Amino acid sequence: MNQIQLIKAVPMALALLVFAAWGCGGDPSPEFPLQEHVDGDSHQKVKGARCASHDLPDTVCFICNPGLRDSGRLWCAEHDRYEDRCFVCHPELEDPERLWCSEHSLYEDECTLCHPELRDAPRQRASVGGELECREHGVLEKECGICHPELAAALGLGSGLMIRFESARSAAKAGVETARPVVASDHSEVAFLARVTWDQNHFASVTPLAGGVLRHVAADVGQSVSRGDRLATLTSPEVARSKSEYLSARAEEKLRRTVLAREQELVAQSISAQQELDQARAEYEIARNATAMTRQRLLNFGLTERAVLLVEETGSTSSELDILAPLAGTIVDRHAVPGEAVEPGDALFKIARLSSMWLELSIPEREVSLVSVGQSVSATFDAQPGLQATGRVTWIGSSVDEQSRMVKGRAVVANPDLLLRHGMFGRARIRSELASDGLFVPVGAVQHIDDRAFVFVRLADDLFELRRVSLGVKNGAKIAIMTGLDPKDEIVVAHSFTLKSEFLKSRLGAGCVDE
Repeated sequence: MNQIQLIKAVPMALALLVFAAWGCGGDPSPEFPLQEHVDGDSHQKVKGARCASHDLPDTVCFICNPGLRDSGRLWCAEHDRYEDRCFVCHPELEDPERLWCSEHSLYEDECTLCHPELRDAPRQRASVGGELECREHGVLEKECGICHPELAAALGLGSGLMIRFESARSAAKAGVETARPVVASDHSEVAFLARVTWDQNHFASVTPLAGGVLRHVAADVGQSVSRGDRLATLTSPEVARSKSEYLSARAEEKLRRTVLAREQELVAQSISAQQELDQARAEYEIARNATAMTRQRLLNFGLTERAVLLVEETGSTSSELDILAPLAGTIVDRHAVPGEAVEPGDALFKIARLSSMWLELSIPEREVSLVSVGQSVSATFDAQPGLQATGRVTWIGSSVDEQSRMVKGRAVVANPDLLLRHGMFGRARIRSELASDGLFVPVGAVQHIDDRAFVFVRLADDLFELRRVSLGVKNGAKIAIMTGLDPKDEIVVAHSFTLKSEFLKSRLGAGCVDE
């Protein structure tokens, strides 16, 4: 309940409780602040004038009449309550150990509308072992899941709330069936969704390293190629200019080397000065660096060492540039068209080695601890009955997807017959290496409420416990319960959603007070 609801509910709750207390002839609870002003002649006072705002006798309505308030207690004018009972201004005063009646804005042990027995009997008569009892459902208030569904959020593992049906036959009529959990050793497989993709360690996207126009395309999709095979030929003025600059730099280097050798002879014969030798040596080094730079530029365009040597030997400044395969594999995609102008970065071909593929795994968060790098994995595919791929897990992600609550993983699988195709979906299975004795229940026996796992335990024909549990590995139609169950517990294995609905109906307004 928010602050606005509490403020609005307080005056009405005061009126209802005073009316309930007087109308039944019982003495109001001494803990209720308004009722502290009602003495033994309250029945006569009821017959007098009444307060129009709160429908209470003028002689007791201390909300309207400040003179009736306790002189030793501070008054909260904003919310019309004593300061020591105003939980809006002073939330620290609220007792967390006492259950709250949200319908009437009072503690359950003060609410005579929900608990009429409190009007004319000592509190211990409406309690069990000193605890307040829910008379409607025959359980403790703090354990009543129908009256107090909000308590489920604070349940620890193995703790629960009680759900009682209207009669002992209600559960049977709803088809509820129970059974004990199965004690078994967990050597099961974990299975999850997988998607086939290219082996990115043997995959290449081929792009031109210089801008130009495609003159010829020599390869097509589905063709197998070897490393260095020509895929296409590009005409590029930039390549022609770089070849010319390389040849010029090479010629200049040769000239400066000759000058340096002559200056060395002249200095040895004392004909030339040392300064002229130093100058010749510096000019040679500059020319040599220019040659190296222009040569590297040609290599950056994708020319091989042999192609650069051929340029030097022939003196050719052709603008043609061959685009070569960077690895052996199969061309799986092509965007190269003769006559098309291309720029560096344009993907012309994609080459993949198909003898191995990747499986992209989607591992549920609760099962990621059962998977480790190096484990064997097998995958089957609905689109290819009988096809099974095997390999090993090579990587497990370090984060959980916020939306799907899945952890990414990867496995490399063999594809000797080339039947696996990029984009295929299947189910990957990994045999769990963790072996432990556990309790297994049908998957349908587990219900989730507020992202927490629960099972329903039968205590009587009409009484069930909503118990919080922790889940383990899933094995086909069964799932392991790690904490919260005993082998002797009878759990609901069929129509457990019926009990979940019985529990959740109180959130829709059907709680302990339906009047």
